[in-house]
Amino acid sequence: MVKEILEKNGVNILRFTWVGLDGMIRSKGAYIDSVEELIKSGIGLTMAMMSFTPMDYISPYGSFGPEAEDVFLTPDLSSLAIFPPSAMVICDLYKRGKPWEYDPRSTLKKVLQKYQDYTFKSSFEIEFYLLKDRKPFDDAKCFDSKAYYTNQIIPEIAKLARQNGIIPLRVIKEYGPGQYEFDILHKDVLRSADEVVIFKEIARQTAMKYGVEANFMPKPLNKMAGSGLHLNFSIWKGEENLFYNPNDEFGLSDLAYNFIAGIIEHAKALTAIAAPTVNSYKRLVPGSWAPTKIAYGYNNKSAMLRIPTPYPGMAKSDRRIEYRVPDPTTNPYLLLAAFIEAGMDGIERGLKPPSPINENAYYKKDIEDIPRNLREALNELKKDTRLIERIGKPIIEEFIRVKMAEVEEYESYVTDWEFEVYKGV
Repeated sequence: MVKEILEKNGVNILRFTWVGLDGMIRSKGAYIDSVEELIKSGIGLTMAMMSFTPMDYISPYGSFGPEAEDVFLTPDLSSLAIFPPSAMVICDLYKRGKPWEYDPRSTLKKVLQKYQDYTFKSSFEIEFYLLKDRKPFDDAKCFDSKAYYTNQIIPEIAKLARQNGIIPLRVIKEYGPGQYEFDILHKDVLRSADEVVIFKEIARQTAMKYGVEANFMPKPLNKMAGSGLHLNFSIWKGEENLFYNPNDEFGLSDLAYNFIAGIIEHAKALTAIAAPTVNSYKRLVPGSWAPTKIAYGYNNKSAMLRIPTPYPGMAKSDRRIEYRVPDPTTNPYLLLAAFIEAGMDGIERGLKPPSPINENAYYKKDIEDIPRNLREALNELKKDTRLIERIGKPIIEEFIRVKMAEVEEYESYVTDWEFEVYKGV
């Protein structure tokens, strides 16, 4: 029983957790004495929360307001995570006993049901900064050994993640001062998405314990590296990796190339979901180690899609593609639903990708750019009716409504940079 597990760990409140279309992780708490009953019934939640923005108000274009009825947070106990004093469980949203079509997690589950003959595997590389008073927690350089000497926060995050079934393969001191990366073991895509949410909560709580902020913004600091959420992906059938072909130059099957072609076909629309904040596009700039061109290549970190070099002796099991556009502000459920549908569209239509780019793609003028800002990306998503219909028209249209409110507030906001530059004009 969940109550007994909570008691054993000294936790009194179980957070019923969901991720909105704004990318925010939110929760409602069940007190320990009522937790078993609420696990069965769910906790009511106004539908208006799916029209909420990161600014913490309802989008003026949103479909739901205070008059909207309740849906129910229905916990998936396979996602139960305990890291005292916290405990959380990730929920699906149900309306009148059925999965709600505006719920990103239910949308991903619907996509998986559609392609149940396949097993989709994914893993994420989660980058973030440790900040104190909006400044880097340390001054360690890229891959700098001294970052590990006295840092208690990173090992504690790794330990708590492991205790909750999240297996960090690599823990890396990244490019920026105070910036770290956790590379997580691949799982089925639903669990993989859950692990992003759980990891962010563990990291934030652990950092806060030490008076530090775990910051997952794509670009929290000027003139320093951005933080990505690279998605590694492959398709399996039983024990067979369907992306693998030993006779291909890059070890990829025809099915993998079809999937890549689908991602390229829908690349501009996908960007709105993978990089869903105005801040995202301050990371996606030329020469930044983040992609700006719609291209793929073998181990090419300047391309949108990378074919990573497999680990020695693991060419078959480790053959995958890496999508480098996403950042940690994305909703991982909506991202995976959209990514799968885009790739499967390529498979179903037998699309062929262009030739791979195995040189620095940043300044190649003959390759199309991904959108340069959120408004442009949302307009590209609006135009991609084929992808919208595959994912689900209601949820994507609501996503656009939520994000347009964010764009419009930002576009009317006067920054310190503007004041300093233009005050004397």
